[in-house]
Amino acid sequence: MTSLLPWRRQKGNLTAGGAPPRLDEFPFALSRLRDEFDRMFERMARDVPAMWEGNGWRWGLDIEDEDNAITVRAEAPGFEAGDFDVQLSDNTLTLRAARKTETKDKEGQAREYREQECYESVLLPQGVDANKVDAKYHNGVLTVTLPKTAAAMAKRIAVKST
Repeated sequence: MTSLLPWRRQKGNLTAGGAPPRLDEFPFALSRLRDEFDRMFERMARDVPAMWEGNGWRWGLDIEDEDNAITVRAEAPGFEAGDFDVQLSDNTLTLRAARKTETKDKEGQAREYREQECYESVLLPQGVDANKVDAKYHNGVLTVTLPKTAAAMAKRIAVKST
């Protein structure tokens, strides 16, 4: 990779902006700086596109499989409880949210219009009791609790020594 600094030769020494670099430190510092920028851009390129799906924002999900229930937490800031559409079909949990905001100026004319949509679908194990599903939204986090049926709950098996 070529350097971004405008180096030029003056009287046999490399200079940038009039100050000669310390040759024992500069290549190492430039290499470290370049490595840090490479890592930063790799993380950004890896993480940011994964958050978009179609034209909507994907949530950060946290799924916990406990003994008697499955809990799904979705970070969804900027919504209200009425903006959500939570559906359970067979063993698929579908989370949707849509919100439209419009700001008006002093004359009542629309000045800015913004639409925010989220969508996520989660495949669940068999044995969720669909009649007892509970969904709550508080402080930007949607929490869906899906109780398991008695047949789907884990059974402890005693281990015996021989």
